[in-house]
Amino acid sequence: MSKALLAVFTVITLSGCQMTQLLPANDFTCITGDMGEWVKLEQQYQQSRPEEKVAMLKQAEDDNQIIIQAMLLSQPENTTAQLKRSIELFEQFDLDKTPQCDAEQYLRVRYQYTQAVMTLQRALNTVDLERKALAAERDKLKQQIEALTRIENDLSR
Repeated sequence: MSKALLAVFTVITLSGCQMTQLLPANDFTCITGDMGEWVKLEQQYQQSRPEEKVAMLKQAEDDNQIIIQAMLLSQPENTTAQLKRSIELFEQFDLDKTPQCDAEQYLRVRYQYTQAVMTLQRALNTVDLERKALAAERDKLKQQIEALTRIENDLSR
């Protein structure tokens, strides 16, 4: 009986080892970085004067710090071109590949935020263009009304 138990235990142990070998290995690598430092740099960028912002972006580019570039360019007050560049930089990372990595989750949220800011900025630009077109139309109608009023006054004299 003890030999049978030993044989069963050995078979189970060996089959367990084989099953472990059949399972896919967790061969993912996380993007690493100091999220606290990222947030500090963002705050510094937001509080900086325009020439300091340019210098910070240039430094990140010179140092090939793609994550820092993407984050600094993703600020809502930046231009549409800068937001677009930020999105391009974020897309260099496969941010959906390893959702268990904190830094990647943070970057994915920043990427989605940047996309939302860009969508909002485009919508605001569209509304602004429509407002300007309506103002131009209003001014044109106002001129026509003034011209008609002058003609009416001339005819009534």
